[in-house]
Amino acid sequence: MKKTILTLAIAVVLLAVSFDASAYVLLSPTRTWASVPIRIDVYTGGNSTINDGDGGVTATVGAVRAWSVVSSGTSSQQATRGKAPATIMLNTNGKICTGSCLAATLTGYYTGNTIYDADVYTNTRYSFTSSRENDGCSGEYDMDGIMVHEVGHVIGIGHSNVAGATMYPSVSACNIGNRTLEADDLAAMRALY
Repeated sequence: MKKTILTLAIAVVLLAVSFDASAYVLLSPTRTWASVPIRIDVYTGGNSTINDGDGGVTATVGAVRAWSVVSSGTSSQQATRGKAPATIMLNTNGKICTGSCLAATLTGYYTGNTIYDADVYTNTRYSFTSSRENDGCSGEYDMDGIMVHEVGHVIGIGHSNVAGATMYPSVSACNIGNRTLEADDLAAMRALY
C-alpha cells in the first residue's frame, strides 16, 4: 500500500512539473487570420493627449510589432468596419469604447474560423502617454502597452488569467509592462500560429 501511494505521489508531482501553467484564453470560437504576417495599420490621426510629435502613431506602429505575426504601418484611411486591413484608431472611441474601457477591439469579423477584419478604438476620455514622449508619466495610460494588448485580440487571443501577462484584462496608469510579451502571451500566439 505504501509503495502504491508513493508511486502515485511521484506521478502526481511529475505531472504537475510537466504541466504548462499557461492560462491564456483564445477567442471563442477559435479563429485566426488566413496568413501571416497580419497587416495592421495605425490611422495617422493620432491622440491629442500624447505629445510625442504625432499623437502616438509612430510609437504604436513600433509597439504592436511585439507580436511576431504582425506587420504594421500607417494609413490616412480610417477604419472601415468589416473591411481589411485591421486598423487602430487612436483618436476615437468608435462609439463602442465608453465608460471605463481604455480601448476596444471589434473581433467579430470572421467567416468559419478565418478572421478578415478587426479594428481597434481608443477611449478618448482618458489621457495617454507613449514611449516617444520625454516628459514622463503622470496619471496617463501607456498607449504602447494598451495597443500591444489590443493587437492580441486582433490576432485571436482573449484575456489571460495570468496577472502580469500582456493579455491580462487590466492595467494601471503609468504601467509600461504591457509593451513586452510574457510567456503566457507567447504561448497563446503559438497555439494559433
